[in-house]
Amino acid sequence: MTSVAMKPLPYSSLAAFLAHHRALDSASSRTPDENRLFAEMSAAIATLSADERAALDVSDAAGLTRRRRERAELHLRRELLARAIVAG
Repeated sequence: MTSVAMKPLPYSSLAAFLAHHRALDSASSRTPDENRLFAEMSAAIATLSADERAALDVSDAAGLTRRRRERAELHLRRELLARAIVAG
């Protein structure tokens, strides 16, 4: 019996994607599969501008900062949908 690599199911939400990315980023060690997944996730995030990437890290924001974070999340969500990483 041969094993067939399955494409992982898309994340149910942007929040789930970001939480998993942050967990992998802070992990003290990762498996080769986790390294590949982290690289794929990071490549999607890298499509955002530096300001948008920084806005994603703001957790408690109000006013203009919150709008920037929401705009960055919208851009990332579109990218993840195009890559079939997050469910539509």
